Amino acid sequence: MLDELHVVNIGVIDDMTIQLGPGMTVISGETGAGKTLIVDALSLLGGQRADTNLIRSGYTTARVEGRFYAADSETVVVRQISASEPSRAYINNSIARAGDLGDLSVDLFHIYGQHDALLLYSTTAQAATLDSFCSVDHSRLHDARSRLRQARARLAELGGDERSRQRELFVCQSEFDQIAAVGLTDPEEESRIKAELELLSNAIEFRQSLEQVQAALIEGNEHASAMDQIGEARRLLTHTRNYAQIVDRLSGEIDSLREVGREIRAEIDRLDPDPGRFEQLQERLLELSKIKRRYGDSLKEVIDYRERVSKRIEALSSFELVASRLEEEIEGYEVEIGQLESEVLSSRRTGADDFSKCVMERLASLAMPNGRFEVHFGKSATGDPVTFMFSSNSGERLGPVSKVASGGELSRVMLAIRLVSPSTVPTMVFDEVDAGIGGKTAVSIGEALAELSKSKQVIVVTHLAQVASFADRQIAISKMEENGRTITSGKFVEGEERVSELARMLSGHHDSVKARDHAREMLSRAGKL
Repeated sequence: MLDELHVVNIGVIDDMTIQLGPGMTVISGETGAGKTLIVDALSLLGGQRADTNLIRSGYTTARVEGRFYAADSETVVVRQISASEPSRAYINNSIARAGDLGDLSVDLFHIYGQHDALLLYSTTAQAATLDSFCSVDHSRLHDARSRLRQARARLAELGGDERSRQRELFVCQSEFDQIAAVGLTDPEEESRIKAELELLSNAIEFRQSLEQVQAALIEGNEHASAMDQIGEARRLLTHTRNYAQIVDRLSGEIDSLREVGREIRAEIDRLDPDPGRFEQLQERLLELSKIKRRYGDSLKEVIDYRERVSKRIEALSSFELVASRLEEEIEGYEVEIGQLESEVLSSRRTGADDFSKCVMERLASLAMPNGRFEVHFGKSATGDPVTFMFSSNSGERLGPVSKVASGGELSRVMLAIRLVSPSTVPTMVFDEVDAGIGGKTAVSIGEALAELSKSKQVIVVTHLAQVASFADRQIAISKMEENGRTITSGKFVEGEERVSELARMLSGHHDSVKARDHAREMLSRAGKL
């Protein structure tokens, strides 16, 4: 629901804020006061192309803001147009494109006027409207079509003709054999080889250092080793009990040095390299580098590629069996889709007559007693494209409603359709719905709009008091001159102020006694007084 509209520098509107509510709201005012500019402002929020001619004279920018409530959520939409720069759009303070506003507004509001009855220009929207009336369920058809597309895609992935498959199988097998010949099992093999090569490159230096440590700590050469010296120290103290604790500690140190000696000896033995080991590792590293250049930046990527190729080889090798199963699936889906499409077309054809009859009944009450309305179907299996056909006068040929209906007729046809098959959109804006009518017909249109407003927020721009009297609230648009400039303002009118506005709409004068009496009578009959 549109809760608030703020318009700045649009035409004769300087700065105006309109508060709206549920039900039916009428926007009225003298010709030229700026009523239609409200619709223009909403069109900008709907993503319509920004016309710089809408910018108020003397200014370089204009701005429209709208606050919408739907399902316990709030959406704020902003559109700013400039005389010298591209227009800008914002959704909840985030930058957006005009196209984003169009996508969003489809679920927020629809405008129905001479140039805005989108439903009547779109065969897709017309089909959706008919389907809503007929309760046509497309879910099973959409699901079957999705499964068919997936099956066809899987079949295409298997390969083309037999010769192409054999060529691909040969390439895949060659690649797999090349990778398999390398014998990859560990994605970290390359790192370990490099570490071992580094160790082997420094083996002589490391071995010499370990032997020197061995001599200093354990074995000794010209001088006594550390272990010998600790042993001598222990011997010197063993003759007295006073130093038993120190002797024990020295014994522990000797044991530790023996353990270190064993570890050093083992490491010295390990660093006695195989003369061919270094060359063997370098050759393996070169082999891994070559395979990476062909199939991946790392050994893991090469291994992953090998697995994908293996699966592809399996699929190509078993093509006939897999393809046969997929072709059976596809054939089954095609039969299912054909049946579902027939069901959709049957439901549409069955409901189209009732839909057309109901629309024509509504048209008769909206000053088009001779209006004819039919639904025509295309040649597809489901009857698409669906086209609404219309004729406003007896004896005239039916034509697509978007081409044969005038501006005022478009709005009334739209109103008739929405009374028969309501849209899911919460806010509906009608402009020119009362063009070229009056009297009893205007009352009928007012009643129809009021009926629609029981389930929708309905905003109507009108010059007819008969229509306005059915509104739950009325906003009077007026203009005045201030400092040599015309300024438009909008005011919520109720009570005697609303009576005065209706009197003006009836007679052109706010203070006409007869017009005011008539206005009260209309409000009373509509249950609004």
